[in-house]
Amino acid sequence: MPMSLPSPDALRAAALRLPRLPSAPASSGPVAVAVSGGADSVYLLCALWADETLRPRLRVLHFDHRVRGEASAEAARFVAALCVSLAVPCVVGVREGQGMASEAELRASREDFFAQQRASLGCDLVCTAHHLDDVVENALMRLARGAGLAGLAAPRVLQSFRDGHRRWRPLIQAGIDKRALLAGLRSAGIPWREDATNLLPIAARNRVRAWLAAGGVEAMGEGYAQGFARSARLLGEAQVALAQWAHELGCVVGPDGAMPVAALQGRPSALAQECLRAFLHAHEVKDPTESSLAPLAAAIAAGREARAAVRGRLVRVAAGMLAIPGEPMAYGAAERRLTCGMPDDECGLLAELVDVDAPLWASLSKGDISPGREAYVVAPSEPLTWRGRVDGDRYQPLGAPGSAKLSDLLINRKIPAESREALPVVLAGSAILWVPGLPPAESARLSGPTKGALRLTWLGPCLG
Repeated sequence: MPMSLPSPDALRAAALRLPRLPSAPASSGPVAVAVSGGADSVYLLCALWADETLRPRLRVLHFDHRVRGEASAEAARFVAALCVSLAVPCVVGVREGQGMASEAELRASREDFFAQQRASLGCDLVCTAHHLDDVVENALMRLARGAGLAGLAAPRVLQSFRDGHRRWRPLIQAGIDKRALLAGLRSAGIPWREDATNLLPIAARNRVRAWLAAGGVEAMGEGYAQGFARSARLLGEAQVALAQWAHELGCVVGPDGAMPVAALQGRPSALAQECLRAFLHAHEVKDPTESSLAPLAAAIAAGREARAAVRGRLVRVAAGMLAIPGEPMAYGAAERRLTCGMPDDECGLLAELVDVDAPLWASLSKGDISPGREAYVVAPSEPLTWRGRVDGDRYQPLGAPGSAKLSDLLINRKIPAESREALPVVLAGSAILWVPGLPPAESARLSGPTKGALRLTWLGPCLG
């Protein structure tokens, strides 16, 4: 859609023609609305503005990720102009870096901005433009990763966070999907900005979205998005019930980061799984699979000790307590197979075949994507495996004049000593391909835009 906006009077009249959204949850202070400039968030803002009681409390937050160059700046100007027309205060934040970055890095930058603005505005309620299609995409992606009840119930209509703020998603509550949303904007004559990156098959969510658009209705029927939303709500209610039961039993994470679990002995496995996932989430370990939790859950149910690696973190059950000990992780020299498309829950590695297009290649060439979490390389013909560090490990990092000891490279990169043993070493055949925190191997260098490149992502703990 073009950037030009109708006159303020015409825009306001158009907003009033949109269907009314459910009433906002009780809250004090301003209500923040996250607006990117895309169709979803423009619809959300205009529909919220149409509520005369809510209108004076609205505050728009726009975060410029600086991923799309001038297009990102144009989106920021569009949002600012939209807010002027609606007489809604707007704050624009800007990411320090620029160019492509991982979804995790972009999300972290955006959330830091939101947290700063919540504190500055005295705001405890943030509205986001998730709709029914987001519920479907989330459920499919989380199911493929073996997520638990909390993961499958997201994104929830109303979600509370540990810092006291809440996220409200009224488009889900109103049962609005993307098709209805776009139809509403077009009918009312309200413009929006298109984000071309939403069409690129780089992010897994974009690929799922394209797959559903190509045949979702034909395969599952017209109302499948509403069905996913009902299931997500029911799963969320079940998760809340289990969490309440765990709390009544005293199975909550304490100030020391540990959780008492002795009261779970002999209880249903689902309760132990919920406690494990809540414990890991408190330690920023998300979406562990059931296979990685099984030995810990079995130990909790039997009242015995156990230890296991989950996404690069050592987790221990001992003396009726669930904890992450301070001792460093050590994987040893045994090689494990790394399967493309499936996260390795022991170490947190994810290998995927992706297309590196021209914009992504430009960002890689400029060094915009940190090797701390991601590496893009030529897909090897040899099997992919991983193991822990062993004496004598050495390889030639991208751009280096020659090979060097892995231990020296980690020291030179100032990787903390306690983190070095917890880093998996990715191998193609017998050659080192990548170690998180370091550049990938020179031998696997991409020479330009590439179809079917290998993207390696590390989901383990921060290297800071």
